[in-house]
Amino acid sequence: MATQAQITAVQQLYVSYLGRAADSAGLAFWSNAISTGTATVASVATGLTLANEYKTAYAGLTNDALVDKVYTNVLGRPADAAGKAFWVASFANGSVKADTFVASLISSLGTQDQQTINNKTFVAQTYTDTVGASYNPAAATSVLVGVDSTSASVNSALATINAGTLPGQVVGLNLINTQAAAFAAETSYETTNKAAVDTLATKLGVAVGADFDAELTSVSSAADLARTNVSTKTTTVLNAELADATTAQTNARTALDVAGKTKADAYVAAINTNTSLKAAVASDIAAAKAGLAADTGFADALAKVTAVEPTVTTIDALYAYYTNANTSTTARAAVDTDFAALTKFSAFKTTATTDITKNNAVKAEADAKIAIDGVDGGTFSGLVATTVAAKTTVDAATAADANKVAVDAIVTAHNAIEKAVADAGTAITNFNGASADTEIVAFNGAAAAATAAKETFYFATKATTADFAVSGFSTGDAIVLGNGYAFNGGALTSGNNSALEFFVVKGTTSTQIVVETAAYGNASTTLNADGTVNASPDAAVITLTGVTADHLSIANGVVSYV
Repeated sequence: MATQAQITAVQQLYVSYLGRAADSAGLAFWSNAISTGTATVASVATGLTLANEYKTAYAGLTNDALVDKVYTNVLGRPADAAGKAFWVASFANGSVKADTFVASLISSLGTQDQQTINNKTFVAQTYTDTVGASYNPAAATSVLVGVDSTSASVNSALATINAGTLPGQVVGLNLINTQAAAFAAETSYETTNKAAVDTLATKLGVAVGADFDAELTSVSSAADLARTNVSTKTTTVLNAELADATTAQTNARTALDVAGKTKADAYVAAINTNTSLKAAVASDIAAAKAGLAADTGFADALAKVTAVEPTVTTIDALYAYYTNANTSTTARAAVDTDFAALTKFSAFKTTATTDITKNNAVKAEADAKIAIDGVDGGTFSGLVATTVAAKTTVDAATAADANKVAVDAIVTAHNAIEKAVADAGTAITNFNGASADTEIVAFNGAAAAATAAKETFYFATKATTADFAVSGFSTGDAIVLGNGYAFNGGALTSGNNSALEFFVVKGTTSTQIVVETAAYGNASTTLNADGTVNASPDAAVITLTGVTADHLSIANGVVSYV
């Protein structure tokens, strides 16, 4: 594959010898030949001088006229007297020939002249890359006129390319394609990131909705609020406070005797155990209670417990009694025996066991606190409480920060994409305000008239089922449908239900462009007696008043008047 340096070298030869930007096919052929070693820059130069185009342009020229012409191609000016004399003499003595002249000239250029050929080559490459298969020799020549060593001349040439006003170009095609690409990027990004936004919305308690923008705005606000609600301090500051609290706790433990240290450690261990456990969730508890209460034999079994514990007369009291940390293992075993025959007791016990473990841990923590408080009057447990609170805040802040980072990343990327969409629209607006001779017109539901010398019509977003009429459609005008549409040259009945297509329908006084809004779009279209479209509930119809089909050229999703 050719390198950029090889491509640039060939483009420079086209500019210098032929005075035009290279066509894509020619540029690829010669640069790939250099890349594979079957040609050199010098042999490509020789090849160009043997081409009919070169012979036609330079045939019969004297050496001094040849020098002037190449100077004009390369530098945009005739040769200076000294330079012309030098090169004419070089031709005369045989030290330079036609196929080596440009290379020799370029190698001898001063800084300003070298910048000129660099600028011309850059503009030429931009034109080649931009137009691709829509290459036009006249445009490839005219785009280089006026390009010199200044950046202003380059910007002017690039603006002409982007405007689409060169021969063979569709007015504003680059701007339209840029906008279409921006819309496509926005749709793709929102589709790809919708699930991530939904997940964050659920995590932050925001309603999940179909509107990506609205949901993302709500999620972003919720993430900011959630972090503020944890603390207005940075995570760095919170971690520093946690470190200070931990140090104070460690110092307090160090000051205790051996027995005190044992009680202090037992208290911390009890807190850690309690913290690691979760109580049964309310829905599980409610289901377990309801299931057991509805079980056959519940009343009889409960009566047995009531006989021992008079306060246990309801399912709620039974659950509270069974899960209480102060209820003995023997008492629970008795309940197990009384309810063993009930089929729903197993689910009840499974849920209750979770709460038993948690309640035991709560009691163990409380007992451990009483023990250490008896040693130092609550100093150590107070410091532990401070440390636990600081750790809880750090953990919550860290989680909130992670949510905020995730949201901010999506917001930042989405804002950049939306800016690209806005910039693309602004570029079209600015283009339309720059000249009365060219215009880009979006179909907006109203009849449109081609009033500028060269005008391009397009769908700003996606084609809708609205129909349009365009009057005055003539030379230089075009309709851009985009590469997403395939042209079907057959009748409307020949549509491909798996592809978005457009059709041309010829009438007696006008031509209609039928643009599907879905892959099956033309299936529901009805026709008049003359074959023109009467109704198109799944397609947009663009009626070109006074235009016959033989005036239209169709290529790459563009319908042009020729």
